[in-house]
Amino acid sequence: MKKEIKIAILVIIGFLSFLWLEKPLRLYLAETLLSEDIARLSSTIAVRVVLIAISLILIKKLSLFNFTGLSTWRSTKNIHVITIAMAFIVMGVFSNWTSYTDAPIDLVILFASSTLAVGIIEELVFRGTIFPLMIQSFRHQNRPLLLSALLSNFMFGLVHYINLLSQPDNFIGISSQVFFATAIGVFFCGLMVRTENIIVPSIIHALVNFSFGSGILKQSAEVVTDIEDTSGVDWGSVIPTTIFFLFIFIGGVYMIIQSDKHGIIQKLTQADSYISERKLS
Repeated sequence: MKKEIKIAILVIIGFLSFLWLEKPLRLYLAETLLSEDIARLSSTIAVRVVLIAISLILIKKLSLFNFTGLSTWRSTKNIHVITIAMAFIVMGVFSNWTSYTDAPIDLVILFASSTLAVGIIEELVFRGTIFPLMIQSFRHQNRPLLLSALLSNFMFGLVHYINLLSQPDNFIGISSQVFFATAIGVFFCGLMVRTENIIVPSIIHALVNFSFGSGILKQSAEVVTDIEDTSGVDWGSVIPTTIFFLFIFIGGVYMIIQSDKHGIIQKLTQADSYISERKLS
């Protein structure tokens, strides 16, 4: 196994291991705060802020600041590629509008902060670290950019199987999450290489989570039943959602192929040593 892949696996293991700190922190905060939802969101923010700091240190150590666009804060390119994503986000916000207006303002602020933290850390780990490590590993293969995007986001999708620990009877539902995460992850890779800045997919990622992850806000305003709301599969919803995410996936692949044609790997990495053999050894 190549050392870049070994490092990528270690990064994912470290990422998941650190996330386990969220549970004891949430339980501690739940004992001191009135709301379980506030405790959950606060623990999510706290753990991910620490992870963001660690990820930035790792990205710097691996000489990936230039690849991510963070080295010189260069201007964003091809900003028009976010049009479809923004339309998707606006649709989500309006479809869940009452979730935001009915929830307490402090909970909405915490929810927005948590989605931002989640979006940033997942992009830094998977698109800012795992993705370029895969590129380095497959740089001599045909279409290394596309191959790296597919593999790194397959890893990103598989990580979501951790949800089986809390929903052991929902394998099909969790598997659909894995597919959706893989598809949108490829799209985020496309956004990053086309805009040449990881900040763009980080913000889009956060906005997508904010638009379509408002279930916690609904739970704070109404009584939620146990099994029927969290288990089973609503095929009437899954099928059109799958078609939509296939469209998103294809869009990501198209952006990556276009970037590959223009030699984006060389363009993004020419200003620094780009994962030197010394740092990987």
